[in-house]
Amino acid sequence: MQRALGAGRLAHAYIFAGPAGVGKRTTAQAWAKMLLCHRRRVETVSETLKFHDSCGECESCRVFEVGAHPDYHLIEKELRQYTAKDKGKEAKQDLAISVVREFLIDKVAHRPVMSECTVYVLREAERLNASSQNALLKVLEEPPKHCYIILLCSRADRLLPTTQSRCQMVRFGPVDEAHIVAALADRGVDGTQARYWARLSEGSMGEAIRWATLAPKGTTCYEIKRQLVESLAKHKLEDSLELAAWMGEAASKLTAAWADVESQTSKTDLGRRAVKGLLRMTAAVFTDVINLHMGRTELINEDQKGPIQTLAGRFDAEQSAEKIAKVYENVRWVEASVNEKLIFEELLLNLAGSAIISA
Repeated sequence: MQRALGAGRLAHAYIFAGPAGVGKRTTAQAWAKMLLCHRRRVETVSETLKFHDSCGECESCRVFEVGAHPDYHLIEKELRQYTAKDKGKEAKQDLAISVVREFLIDKVAHRPVMSECTVYVLREAERLNASSQNALLKVLEEPPKHCYIILLCSRADRLLPTTQSRCQMVRFGPVDEAHIVAALADRGVDGTQARYWARLSEGSMGEAIRWATLAPKGTTCYEIKRQLVESLAKHKLEDSLELAAWMGEAASKLTAAWADVESQTSKTDLGRRAVKGLLRMTAAVFTDVINLHMGRTELINEDQKGPIQTLAGRFDAEQSAEKIAKVYENVRWVEASVNEKLIFEELLLNLAGSAIISA
């Protein structure tokens, strides 16, 4: 992108594609701030590359930093409640077409107010349904010369081929574990806990920070994780409903904690995040069981090797792989809005080896 900017060939529509929490939004914001800057800094990196960055001092940069730049527009599904058509309504799972029309399509032709261009960043583009994407096509194909559009997407496969063909794709990969551990250490997170969240997040720094720093009432995310691992190691069929109830209570605590720090995010989305997080913790336990059977010493739950060894004595690698597959089947249930109580109960009955449920 820097080379394209230096050559005067910058695309007007981009897709930043990659897992959640790997820096797509951070990069989009930094890029937008640089494009809007009145006095860009230019550093010569090599004979063929100059690096452009915002100065951080001009009026545009100062206004951008406080989130009030008139030429920068962050579009997210939570804006639905502010649209004329859906005023006061909570955000749906999809990114409503009313949001796309009112906050992007209807505004994209407006001239810049403070800078030489306007920048639109659309979060969670994978939530755009076919109607919303089709409405965007003309804007993506022929945006005004002063306008740049960036779609942030964690599932590029959900974007229509017609949408992808009108944008330049920039792919983001997972962040190295050492960088995530260092970032968590800077936030005061203990080394053992930092390694756990880094490994659980699978390279998503945003996810790791989000979980490691969340403060549920009366407990911590890490303590919830420890209790879950201990419970799974001792889990028997007759304990399934009781453990499912505990997981439901834990999910409620996590949801409430996120609601305190992300008041603009849909409560439904926060609930889904909590349930999926607990399911990922469960999958990580059986991933560690497989690692033990394969002679690997590096575990996700390195601080609870005892419970993992207990489970390894009960389940071989193939059985553990089947249980991981079951967990991710339940993750799909979360996306389909299945009741969380049913999800936890069905999962734990299967993890305990219920022949009735399996049949």
